[in-house]
Amino acid sequence: MKKILLTLGILIAAYTQMTAQTVNDLFKEFKNRQHVECVEVSPAMMGLVKMKSKKEEGGDFIKKISSIKVLSIEDDSDLCMEFRNKASKLQKNGYETLVNSNEDNEKTLILAKTKEDYITEMVILNLEPKECALVQIKGKLKSSDIEACENLNF
Repeated sequence: MKKILLTLGILIAAYTQMTAQTVNDLFKEFKNRQHVECVEVSPAMMGLVKMKSKKEEGGDFIKKISSIKVLSIEDDSDLCMEFRNKASKLQKNGYETLVNSNEDNEKTLILAKTKEDYITEMVILNLEPKECALVQIKGKLKSSDIEACENLNF
């Protein structure tokens, strides 16, 4: 009996891990679909952006970012529903929840990975009935950098 329960427990754990989504899984699964735009600013491209950015235009903040990925779904409620279902299974291992807002038909989730005193990755999920967005920002940011960014007009 113990062997059966142990086997069943292992199978349930394995199934849960197989169906869980990572941020990269969401990008891979949806980036080539119709009604989806996916843009990636690689570390090499960020180097060019950093050279051209001015301090008064948020250059100090931009210099701390190593890459950005944005996935946007517009005007497709069925695809947004599928995306919402997959995003609800997002693995949050290693992420802290910074914001979790659920108002009317709109849900916003901001997650962050930290190392020492720095935020090394931020993930922003915005889910609406006909529009969804996923943003992944990697870099080496302090909390004060994000607070200072609120005063900039991008």
